[in-house]
Amino acid sequence: MRSRYPIVRHRELRPFFRYGALRQRRRPLAAGRDEALVYRIGAQCTAGDVDAVTARRATAVSVVDLRPNVIVAVGRDVAAAGHVLDFPVTVTFACTVVDPVAVVHARHTEAVGDMEHFLAQDLVSLPDGVHPPGEGEELRRAVTAWLRPRAAEYWIPGVDVVFAGVDVGPAYMQEA
Repeated sequence: MRSRYPIVRHRELRPFFRYGALRQRRRPLAAGRDEALVYRIGAQCTAGDVDAVTARRATAVSVVDLRPNVIVAVGRDVAAAGHVLDFPVTVTFACTVVDPVAVVHARHTEAVGDMEHFLAQDLVSLPDGVHPPGEGEELRRAVTAWLRPRAAEYWIPGVDVVFAGVDVGPAYMQEA
């Protein structure tokens, strides 16, 4: 199972008068250590403990991970120069949620539901076929130099994203 970050769990709540709503609300989501509950009521979001009336009016509830410096890794294979070999490139980011309400709101308004996919968008434009199979360290330096200035542009609402590093493995034969 793939772990999800920063929204660990999400549940749409049925209107209180619909079938199954009472059962669903009797087993509410609970926030663990380093997590926060965020309730969505219409277009507004509210974090933390809410009273019974507000909880009954909620249309959705999300559990947001608040751990500091969670490592999010994204990867791509980059073709080696003149060969049928690929370098596995993994880029890591240290992420910390600073505003859980903004995270949940962005999931619905700005389509930042899958953070790994969002961070991996730039890896698509990594150049293929530039480095020979033995120059994995040179590729790592090139990717780091290319991504470091762009890392300031990774703006995800409610999340502090810091570029942590690049890891390039040895070139391997791509299976057909």
